[in-house]
Amino acid sequence: MLRWLWNNLGSLLLAFILALAVWVVAITNADPTETHELGPIPIDYSGLRQGLLIVGEAPPITGSITVRAPLSIWEQIGLDNVGLAVYLESLEEGTHELAVETRLDARPAQVSDWEPGSITLTLERAATASLDITVEAVGEPQLGFRTTLVTSSPKRTVILGPLSLIDRVVSVVAAVNLLERREDFDLEVPLAAVDGDGNIIEGIELDPAVAQVTVKIEPRERFRLVSVVPNLEGEELLAEAGYRLTDVSVTPEVMTVFSSDPAALQGLPGFVLTSPFNLSGAIGDLERRLSLNLPQGVSPVEDQGVLVKVSISPVEGTITVSRLVEVRGLTDGLFAQLSPESVNIILNGPLPTLNSLQLEDVRVILDLLDLGLGVYQVTPLVIIAPTDVEREPMFPSTIEVTLTTEPPPTPTPPP
Repeated sequence: MLRWLWNNLGSLLLAFILALAVWVVAITNADPTETHELGPIPIDYSGLRQGLLIVGEAPPITGSITVRAPLSIWEQIGLDNVGLAVYLESLEEGTHELAVETRLDARPAQVSDWEPGSITLTLERAATASLDITVEAVGEPQLGFRTTLVTSSPKRTVILGPLSLIDRVVSVVAAVNLLERREDFDLEVPLAAVDGDGNIIEGIELDPAVAQVTVKIEPRERFRLVSVVPNLEGEELLAEAGYRLTDVSVTPEVMTVFSSDPAALQGLPGFVLTSPFNLSGAIGDLERRLSLNLPQGVSPVEDQGVLVKVSISPVEGTITVSRLVEVRGLTDGLFAQLSPESVNIILNGPLPTLNSLQLEDVRVILDLLDLGLGVYQVTPLVIIAPTDVEREPMFPSTIEVTLTTEPPPTPTPPP
């Protein structure tokens, strides 16, 4: 027996290899292996020692993993089954090249490749400092005004960042634009850490990162800020004609005036009138550039005048009109008797239009086309010529029509 096994060992081994190959081919055909790339996958950076910061070019935050697995396993593989990690334990200050580790929670499956394979990062010691907040004015207030008080809340902030950047910080500024300002204001302003040349240093955290800045502005001597009031004339005539003023605007609403005589400025009531704007006969949207009506010795700082815009609309109203019903389409040989012979119609629209309506502007038509002998209830058609007039319910809403071959009796006049 042993001799037989020994003499046929080669044949047995070949048969086993062939059987194994057939089995592998069968399994592979039934459940083929596929390779796919998964991503993007977040890279987990862990273990950074307290007091150190990653500086310079930021390392990648995502990557990808290429996985090789049977087709049946791919149904169970997703982004939750894989991971990328970089371990920073025991690292000191300096530049380090670190391997990216992979995680695959699926069997049987294997990672065939991943990106990135390694990363390079620089660690630096963190530092903090507490600095005063400096409010930096950009631009100048409007001519004739000056700032009297500029404050910030809070007055200090804490900066945090790499030591090399913190050492470059000279001040923390809150830049406030004062250009053409003429009134007090409060503003939330972002803070910035700057170097000796005034350049903003990026990569530094500030706590808090914003400050509430309060700026007080007042007129200089011989200047005064006054409101502008449009001097409108003819409003009574508008109302009489059935129109009303619906909107008025003035640009600018306030103006700065100047006088070498302080008493003249103090004598102003706090507002100035424009030159007259006559509204008589005006309709629609109008605008005029008007001058200011200022006392002797007082002049505007900017003598471009003011722009006054007005909107004039007709007053809406309601009237009731009565109209005789007109017959149309009556068959030859027939006579129509209407009950009633007139209707009342409620009309809505601009009063000027309503007040100027003529008889032919509102007509009531009764269409009797194709109607034969008998009694009918017919809804009349109301035709209104002005397009800006709308009709409310008409009463009565229908007319009783009696069609006969005999003319209706002639009414006997009262004695």
